[in-house]
Amino acid sequence: MTRRNARELIMQMLYEGTFHPEEERERILYDQLNAMDSKEKSANKAIVKFIEDTYFGVYEHVKEIDALIAGAAKNWSMARIAKVDLSILRLAIFELQYTDVPVKVAVNEAVEIAKIYSTDKSPKFINGVLGSVTQANEA
Repeated sequence: MTRRNARELIMQMLYEGTFHPEEERERILYDQLNAMDSKEKSANKAIVKFIEDTYFGVYEHVKEIDALIAGAAKNWSMARIAKVDLSILRLAIFELQYTDVPVKVAVNEAVEIAKIYSTDKSPKFINGVLGSVTQANEA
């Protein structure tokens, strides 16, 4: 499993989490990890740790992340943002704010995931929101 695949899986779990109570978050993660092939899990312990750390990290900082999204998504209420796009943004902003993933990598990965899982307009929207968040961090 590549980091891209891991990010896609994390986004899917974050998306699923938008439809379940907070108490279900751990179950969502471990259901996905248990579904992974045992050979793959043992060969990719670093990827499993990346998935766990990133998934739980997003939820640990979700209020701060959502505040950044709300500030950057001008003229968009949080309720209006598609759940898939919101999940992609939460993942990318977590990586931008709380990890050492380079800005270009986090933004590119988010845009590419949006091309696969969301609407035709979503990559541009996500790129714009992430650009605003990045500019605010640099200011």
